[in-house]
Amino acid sequence: MGIKLTIRRKSIALRIALGYLAVILLTGLLVASSFWLLLSRHLEQAARENLQRDAQNLAGVMDEHPGEGSGQRGMMMHRFMTYHMLGRVIQGEYLLVNRRGVVLESSINDEFVGHALDPEMVAELAAGVYEGQVTMGRERYVAVARYLGGAAGQGGAVVLLTRVESLEEIQRELLALLLASLVLPVLVALGITVFLARHISRPLDLLKEKAQLVARRNFGWRVPVDTGDEIGELGRAINAMDEQLAEYDRAQRQFFQNASHELKSPLMSIQGYAEGIRDGVFHGEEAERALEVIARETGRLKKLVEELLYLGKLESDSEVYKFEDIELGEVLEQAAQAQQVVALERNIKLVMQNYPDVHLRGDGEKLVRAFVNLIANAIRHAASRVEVLALEQGKAVQVTVLDDGPGFTGEDLRRLWERFYKGPRGGSGLGLPIARAIIEEHGGTVRAGNARCGGAELVVTLPRAGN
Repeated sequence: MGIKLTIRRKSIALRIALGYLAVILLTGLLVASSFWLLLSRHLEQAARENLQRDAQNLAGVMDEHPGEGSGQRGMMMHRFMTYHMLGRVIQGEYLLVNRRGVVLESSINDEFVGHALDPEMVAELAAGVYEGQVTMGRERYVAVARYLGGAAGQGGAVVLLTRVESLEEIQRELLALLLASLVLPVLVALGITVFLARHISRPLDLLKEKAQLVARRNFGWRVPVDTGDEIGELGRAINAMDEQLAEYDRAQRQFFQNASHELKSPLMSIQGYAEGIRDGVFHGEEAERALEVIARETGRLKKLVEELLYLGKLESDSEVYKFEDIELGEVLEQAAQAQQVVALERNIKLVMQNYPDVHLRGDGEKLVRAFVNLIANAIRHAASRVEVLALEQGKAVQVTVLDDGPGFTGEDLRRLWERFYKGPRGGSGLGLPIARAIIEEHGGTVRAGNARCGGAELVVTLPRAGN
């Protein structure tokens, strides 16, 4: 558990730096290994080619001078067997063996004279040429043997050798040079790695700081992240989220202030009249009027609380919509009938047009409530007439609620859908937000404006059933 916590405390910059470092070290290890393997094969192959060439030359010379003694022959061979490989001088060795593979003469050590070579080497040598590695005493050699022929060596062969240790010394020197040449590039790469790690982690640190500020409800500071990649997109998304949360927070604060005010007014009226009746301040008709005020304010308070709860349910996941196939005309008829009495009381003529036979997929009860709120708003502001029109528009249907009142002001159009916003003749200030929440849940839209002929209009667009 402690190890996990330690790992989580590591910064992203450290993790990136360690990742780059691991890649650099692994790459260096692979390069060094490949270099060592390729160089080993190259040196051995070069040594064999040199030995083959000298063995062939020596065989020809010895066939031409069969009578020379061992001293002269040794000097001649050593002149041949001096090699220059990658800046190093390598001295070769030689063996003269008879047909059976017994050493007749050796430049390495006289103790090998009289000893037989490996039978497999002798068997291959019988074919004329041998190439490979042999072990003489404690040393390993790259060996090339050449058949001399009967005239010069009584059917024997010359074996030229190069110590493997000499080749490995060259390998080690070159590998050391390679590693030394990699030190500066690795250091430069590490410096670049640290810079890149910090450059990458810096925007992430800013995003973390921004998230912490948002968690403390401290909005307004934009993250200055414009990297042009996924981190930049994340920064823009967080900035957009900050703006939306700031707006939501402002709306919530405004909502609570408005809700407190709207609830406080009827409660104060109820409390004042109730205390007056209790203390005997009101008598007779005054007491009856006080009770009427209490009843009216209680009804207003009840309606306000119900609308608040209903709006909260609409905007929560717990509210379930019962979608089914419904007729638009039936929904609008029910909404108009619900407001007919209110319209008659205010001397407003409520005109319902002939609706097209359009079916919707929705919750009929909630749609009725949405249109009731829209029609009620029009009745409150109309001078004498409210019209409800419906038109088919391809895969959608448009319902327009018109009144002949003064229309919306600029302030109305900006704040119409805010909770508790009320115009001069407004109600609770929740009717239109409730209507919009229901319509948008059905995949529709609602907009407000002023009609060309005067008055206000509310235009609802809903998708038809099947769309």
